[in-house]
Amino acid sequence: MVFNRLSKGVKKEKISIFLGAPEAEAEALPSSRMPLSQVYKDYSNLMESLAYEKFIVVGRKGSGKSAFAEHICLVSENEPNLFAKFIRQGETNLEQVVQVGLEVGHEIEKENLYQWLILTNILKLFSDNQAIQNNKEYDLLKQFLSKNSGYIDIRESEIKELVKKQGFDVSVNYLKRFFTSKMNKSLEIRQEKSPFYKLIPHLKEVILKVLKSHDESRNKNSYVLFFDDLDIGFNAEKESTVNSLITLLRVSKDINNEFFSKNGLDSNRLLKFANLPSVSAPFFEAPGGLEA
Repeated sequence: MVFNRLSKGVKKEKISIFLGAPEAEAEALPSSRMPLSQVYKDYSNLMESLAYEKFIVVGRKGSGKSAFAEHICLVSENEPNLFAKFIRQGETNLEQVVQVGLEVGHEIEKENLYQWLILTNILKLFSDNQAIQNNKEYDLLKQFLSKNSGYIDIRESEIKELVKKQGFDVSVNYLKRFFTSKMNKSLEIRQEKSPFYKLIPHLKEVILKVLKSHDESRNKNSYVLFFDDLDIGFNAEKESTVNSLITLLRVSKDINNEFFSKNGLDSNRLLKFANLPSVSAPFFEAPGGLEA
């Protein structure tokens, strides 16, 4: 190699050369020699741009889309009113979840799956809020999320086994109790388990209730989801993967415009994207901050 040849006869001095990891995910690790938190600069002005009705970030590979998402997640660790997390395609493979369901006779519509994933993960971020840890009513919500964690914190191998064994029916007991105690109404589901899509309208009720609560208004909390690695397994010539991406974009837009904004929540701080195939990962942000 040329560097080996050129190095011969050169007096060696102790010098450390480190230009950084080849990807933002590596530099975001605690073990990184060049922590992302110390070197990240928002040269593309993404924060200001995403504050005004935009929810997709377009850019070539390596242009800093994932680095931006990783940076926000790192900031959230020290920012008491910001909560952020990733949903990574490499870990979840949502296309595979739908396919496995079909193979065992459980039809899982992509639109419902994306809605479920977005809504439950917003609630999970909310339940991680230290300000509500001692609230017994919210503890019911935390138990609902914990009971159904396999269907929320989706991991490909785990969700495949769950769907094969019992479809996508989720436990509803704690959610029913939450409705009774916090919402002052009954959840008319008699069974202990219910198909996940039947809970979507009820989850929307819960989200509006908690995000428009007095505590959320006072603290001005924000909750951020990043859908990352959507280019993994994507094939522009394959109809199913193209439809999956289009469905996720449509669901995200509808949640921003039809659900949050029309119910009095600031949609500019709600649902955004940052990583698409040949583009980069979707970024979803949901705030509290409004009076009930």
